Amino acid sequence: MTTPDQPGDDRVLAQDISLPVNVVPNANYAQPEGWDWHTTSTSQPNAATFHISHSDVTRVFADVLTPADSPPEAHFVLKKDIPLVIIDSLDTYWAAESKAALPLNGLRVPVEADTVAEAKRKLATDLAAQLRLLLMLSTGGTTLAPQLRENFLMLSEVMGPRA
Repeated sequence: MTTPDQPGDDRVLAQDISLPVNVVPNANYAQPEGWDWHTTSTSQPNAATFHISHSDVTRVFADVLTPADSPPEAHFVLKKDIPLVIIDSLDTYWAAESKAALPLNGLRVPVEADTVAEAKRKLATDLAAQLRLLLMLSTGGTTLAPQLRENFLMLSEVMGPRA
């Protein structure tokens, strides 16, 4: 990416080959066709809770939470892959599940750690703990609120008991 102050390379942002998105005025689409940047994001409450400005973030990228990321001590482990958003805030990594793939209700807080692998492991632990809590509440004679019941069903689809 160049600026007008840089002599030599006169490519504009829309012509920069390192940028994976075409920059066209009044258009918002990804390249190659089929990529959809709008469906990989964290939930809106995260944006309100953790305001991360451009000065705090070096990069944001997509990753995948896999069954291998479940820690050995967790009661529940992942059965299928979950898309993630990883935010690098210079000193830590923040991992959050993709709202499009796992639209959990309520305030979702990204999990932070020193490495991407550790952040993914902590997020898998957090999701397993949520499922365990919801399972205990639902079997203890308590009626779950509709949003908690939806979360319970979604987490039950992507996680299962450790074999």
